[in-house]
Amino acid sequence: MKKPPAHADRPSQQATVCQFPLQQVLNRTQAAEYLGVPARRLQALALLGGGPERVRQSGGMAQFRKDDLDQYSAEMFSRAGLSTDALNRYRGMRAASGYAGRDAFMDMASRDELSQACAYVGGRVIILLGMVVIVLSHTPLSRFLFHMQ
Repeated sequence: MKKPPAHADRPSQQATVCQFPLQQVLNRTQAAEYLGVPARRLQALALLGGGPERVRQSGGMAQFRKDDLDQYSAEMFSRAGLSTDALNRYRGMRAASGYAGRDAFMDMASRDELSQACAYVGGRVIILLGMVVIVLSHTPLSRFLFHMQ
């Protein structure tokens, strides 16, 4: 078995720093154009906790990385049960069109995600209101307000 070289025998090793190119970051309007959906839908999805991953930078403005937008569209394709070939064809068509115009698939998929998020939040609100009504129905205040004759 060979012993490792002594500390003095080792060549001088310096850390190698690799600079990665900055990831392209888009604002909400540019991200909506890139995906082919309305900007208000991205805003509504963000309020309800859905949509693509957001990056907060200086000024508090929500911004999106292109990689995150691509991952979001891939998730929408897999959720719809479409293959990676369909995703690659989709990306090629969007790139050929210069990412201009509304995309029918992403419009439908993001609308579906928005309706699911609204149903989730709405269901929680209805449950909370139901609990409040149940609690208030057994208090003297509710008898005074609603059962006066």
